[in-house]
Amino acid sequence: MNRGTIKKIRKIYLISSILVGIFSPLICISLFPEFDPRIHPISYFGILKNTSLIFLFSLIIFSIAIFWNGITIIKKLIKNQKYNFTLKIILGIASICLFFTGVIPMNFGPFHQIPALFFFLTYNFFIFSFGIVRSLSYVRKGLFSVSIGSLMLLSSLLLIPFPSYGVAEVFYIFLIFLWNIIMWLQQQKLISV
Repeated sequence: MNRGTIKKIRKIYLISSILVGIFSPLICISLFPEFDPRIHPISYFGILKNTSLIFLFSLIIFSIAIFWNGITIIKKLIKNQKYNFTLKIILGIASICLFFTGVIPMNFGPFHQIPALFFFLTYNFFIFSFGIVRSLSYVRKGLFSVSIGSLMLLSSLLLIPFPSYGVAEVFYIFLIFLWNIIMWLQQQKLISV
């Protein structure tokens, strides 16, 4: 395959991943209208009969998309090559953890919770580290990722007022989408952050 075809495939995949990320929660909520993130975690969709397949495929697609987008962003935006390998390893671990979070349903207890926790910690650390490395060359541009990484960590404070971690997950997922979309637009040279 030539480079242009690969770029088109990647662009189509990332746009379709964004659409899956937007529409799959809406479909799941329409199939389970009683869902309340203050009471139920997002992973609850993975154990319901009518939403488990949508949840599984969404997380698999999402884990591949954040890995692919992250690798491309690292290649295009990180100028200091000595940090690339470490950032790719952190990103790979986060993507694998998200994959296992989707594949292992919530009713398996720690076997689901451990990969979910590791995804939360490693992906947050990836974005924060990406921002630190980027700020070595471009302080303002690195600050955006550091800020998003800090907000992702602070989203865990939403566990205090709510009995479930659903609200924290929704906010965390929103930040993931925001960061990935802005970074993708930036590496496409459509915006400058």
